[in-house]
Amino acid sequence: MQGQQTGIRRGFRPEIQALRALAVLLVVIYHLEPRIVPGGYIGVDIFLVISGFLITSHLLKEAESTGRINLLSFYAGRVRRILPAALLVILVVVLLTLLITPSTQWHSVGVQAVASALSVQNWVLAASSVDYLSADEAPSALQHFWSLGVEEQFYFVWPLIVLAVCLLLPARARTAGLWTGFSLVFVLSLGFSAYLGFTADASGYFVTTTRAWELAAGGLLALLAARSTSATRGLLYGLPQWSRNLLVLFALAAIAGAAFSYDGHTAFPGLAALVPVLATMLIIAAERTEGVFSLRRVIDSAPVQWVGAVSYSLYLWHWPLIVFAAQLTGEDPGPLESIGLLALSLMLAQLSYRLVENPVRRWSGLSRGAGRTVLAGVAAVAVVAGVGFAPQYAQQRLVAEQRQQVRQLEQAPPQGFGAPSLQAGAPAFLEGNTQIVPALSEAAEDLPQIGDCVQKPQATETKECEFGNPKAKTTIALVGDSHATHWYQAVLDLVQRNDWKLVTYLKNSCPFTAATREAEQTGSISCRTANQASLERILGRSDIDVVITAYWAAASYTSDPAAGFAEYWGELEDAGIDVIPLVDTPRPEGKQFARDCLAGHLQHPQECATERKDALEPADATKRAAELEPRVQVQDFTDEFCTENTCPAVVGNVLVYRDKHHISDTYMRTLAPEFAKRLEPVISGDLRR
Repeated sequence: MQGQQTGIRRGFRPEIQALRALAVLLVVIYHLEPRIVPGGYIGVDIFLVISGFLITSHLLKEAESTGRINLLSFYAGRVRRILPAALLVILVVVLLTLLITPSTQWHSVGVQAVASALSVQNWVLAASSVDYLSADEAPSALQHFWSLGVEEQFYFVWPLIVLAVCLLLPARARTAGLWTGFSLVFVLSLGFSAYLGFTADASGYFVTTTRAWELAAGGLLALLAARSTSATRGLLYGLPQWSRNLLVLFALAAIAGAAFSYDGHTAFPGLAALVPVLATMLIIAAERTEGVFSLRRVIDSAPVQWVGAVSYSLYLWHWPLIVFAAQLTGEDPGPLESIGLLALSLMLAQLSYRLVENPVRRWSGLSRGAGRTVLAGVAAVAVVAGVGFAPQYAQQRLVAEQRQQVRQLEQAPPQGFGAPSLQAGAPAFLEGNTQIVPALSEAAEDLPQIGDCVQKPQATETKECEFGNPKAKTTIALVGDSHATHWYQAVLDLVQRNDWKLVTYLKNSCPFTAATREAEQTGSISCRTANQASLERILGRSDIDVVITAYWAAASYTSDPAAGFAEYWGELEDAGIDVIPLVDTPRPEGKQFARDCLAGHLQHPQECATERKDALEPADATKRAAELEPRVQVQDFTDEFCTENTCPAVVGNVLVYRDKHHISDTYMRTLAPEFAKRLEPVISGDLRR
C-alpha cells in the first residue's frame, strides 16, 4: 500500500454526523417509547458500521503514509475520545445507586460498573443471557454500556490486524491481505451471528463475535473507498446525481422499515441486521448529494448536526435517566414523562459534550505524549473500576448482618411463619422482627433445589427425574414450565409425607399443552416436540398415577390454549392417569420487583402489596380447559397467597416472590403442609377409583 494513491480523506462528513443523529434518536426513542419504534435498537448497528468505517479509514491512511500503525498513538486517541464521558457516567451511576436504589440492586450495579469500566460489559450480560426485559434481573443503569464494550474491543483488535498485514506482507500485497482479513472476519462473524439467532441464544445479542461483522462491513467500505478512482467525489460518483439521491432515500426507507417492523421477537442481530448495515453503508458510500431528491438541507441543518455531535454523550446519559426515573416512580414513563426525559437527556448531553468531551480531548496535558495519555487512561479506568466495588462491598456487609437473623428465624420460626399467617390476616412481620426470609439481596437465588432437572427454553427435550421412594406403589408426576417448577417443594413434601415417588418433566417457558406459544414461532423457545415426547413417556410408563401440572398464565399462544391443555389432559385421563391442574399463582403488579420494593419500604411493606383483582391473571386458561375436559380436578391456592383484597409481597416474615412472578422456595416450603392437606384426599380418592 505504501506509495499508492488511495485518496482517503479525513475531512468532515456531515452525512455521517446525520447518521449518528438518526442512530442515537432511534435508540433513545426505542428505550423511552418502544411502541413507537419497536425496532429502534438497530441504531446500535448503524453506530457500529460508522465506527468500522471511520476507524479503518484512519488506520489505512496512516498505513499508506508510514507503512505501519502507531498503536500507542491510536490507543491514546481512543482514550481521549471515549473514556472521559464514559467514566463520568459510571461514577454518577454508582453514586446514585447508593443514594436512591434499593440495596438489592447494589451488587449487580457494582459488577456492571466494573465491567463497564473495563469494557467487558457485553460479556457479563451474555454470560447471564440478560436482556432489557429479563425476568430475573432488574434493568441496570449501565446495561447500555454493552455496545461500547463491543466497540472498544474492536478498537483494540482491529489495528493489530492492519499492523500485522503491514509487517508481514510486502507493499504490493497489503491491500489483498486486508481484503482477505476483513472479509474473513465479516463472513465468520455473520455466520456465527445467524447461527445464534437461529438457535435463539439470548447471549448472541451481546457478544462481540456476533457484532464484529458489522464493524468489518464498515472496514470493507473503507477499503473500497481507498481504492476508488473517484475518491474526491465518492464511491457512487459515476451514477447520476438524482439516482444517488434516490439510493439514499431507499436506504433511509429500509432503515425506517426495520425500525418500525422489527421488535423483540426478531432474531437479532443475525441476518436481520443486514438491512440497517447495508443501508448505512449505502448512505456513507453516496457521500454528499445535491439536486433533485437530495436531503442536503436536512442533513446540514443545525439541529441534525448538533444531535450528531452530542450523540455519544446522549447515548451515555439517556439510559441511566430512564432507569432511575422508573425506579423512583415504580413504572415506565408515559408520553409526557418521555418528553421530559428526552429533554433532560439532551441537556446533559450538551453539558457533557461541552464540559467533558471537548475539553479533555483538547487538553494539552494529554496531547504531549501518547504514552502519558494511555497511562492516564489506564489509571482512570482502574480508579473507576475500584469505585465500582463500593456497592458490592456495601451490599455484602448488609447481607452478612442479615444472614445471622435469617438463620435464627429458620432455626426457630415463630408461630405463623410464612403462609400460615394468611389465616391471621397476613401480617408482614411476627413478634416485632422485621427480618425477611430469604434476605432480600439473596432472594433471586431462592430457587427449588432440583439440580439440572429443569431444562432451558431452547432445549429440544425435557429431562425425566425421579425423587422419593423408588419402590413406592403410588407415583406422582409434576409437569410444566417454571410455574410448575416453583411448586416442586410443596409436591415433594406431599410425596415424602406419604412415602410416594415423584417424577418430574420440567422445562422453562414450556407449559404442558398441545397449543403453540407465539414465542416458539420466533425460535426463542422449543416446546411442542419436547411436550409431545413428555406425554408419550408418561403414557408409556406403567407406574404414574397422577399428573400435577401448572403454567405461567400470561403467555401468548397462536391458538386457544384451553383446547391445547384439554387435549393433553384428555389423553392422560383416557389412559387412567388422573390430572390435577393448579390455577396459576398471583403476580405482583408494577415494574419494580417485590424484593426491591420491600428494600425501600421495610417499615411500610403494605406499599408493596398488589390488589387481588390486579394480581390474578385474567388470561389463565386452566378453568376454561377444565370445562372442556371435566374429568380433571382443578385446585386453586390463590387464598394461600392473597387475602380477600390484597396479595402481599411478604407474609409472616417470608418473601412471597423471588422475582417478577415466581414464588420463593422459602414461601413454598411454608405452604407445603396446607398443600398436602388439600391434595392428599383428592389423590387418595383418585386412587380408590
